[in-house]
Amino acid sequence: MSFDRVANCYQWMEKIVFRTDLEKVRNFHLRLVRDAESILIIGGGDGRFLKNISEIGTDAQIVSVDSSSEMIRLSQSRTHNTELDVRHVCQNFQDFEFSENFRPDLIFAHFFLDCFTEDEVILIVNRLSKSSLKSTKLVISDFFLPEKGSVSGIYRRILTYVMIRFFRLFCRISAKKLPNIPKIMRSTGWTCTAHKSLRDEFINSWVWELEGYSKRP
Repeated sequence: MSFDRVANCYQWMEKIVFRTDLEKVRNFHLRLVRDAESILIIGGGDGRFLKNISEIGTDAQIVSVDSSSEMIRLSQSRTHNTELDVRHVCQNFQDFEFSENFRPDLIFAHFFLDCFTEDEVILIVNRLSKSSLKSTKLVISDFFLPEKGSVSGIYRRILTYVMIRFFRLFCRISAKKLPNIPKIMRSTGWTCTAHKSLRDEFINSWVWELEGYSKRP
């Protein structure tokens, strides 16, 4: 999977379809960075979120992982004049190795897990569980489709279908449908401690914490 082919046009595509809603959702829980010591961003993207982190301010050590070299280039260009302590890693997250001296107490995954099948999401979440601290907060921003919907729900399903087909074609994502993130998170031992959404819970940002340190996979 790589977003190299769409990196330079990703921001304007996002704004055409969602205006500023995705940006708002990414920033719903931005204040959490103030108390963090080590931050992991998976699917770091083009650096807009890192730029927002720099504006709110943090002394945390940051690792941003993305499989797209073009996204990382854009991110570095946006953050090179900031005071952030950030290390960019160009790698699929499934291959990313956590170092012994980096145990994140805050993790962000913005519109990342929807690129994968539910089985793959479970594996990713389990990896995060094993590398998390007891106090780690995991912020996930993503789409969610309820089982039943109105006319607007039909529109969202069509939009979701088109988006997935587009990114399967141009970015080689493996997802064929949206993963049920709340269900997966609860089944893997995480508890939702905060939730905000837009567009009748179509676009969401959840804060998750492990139910019990001993329950980690």
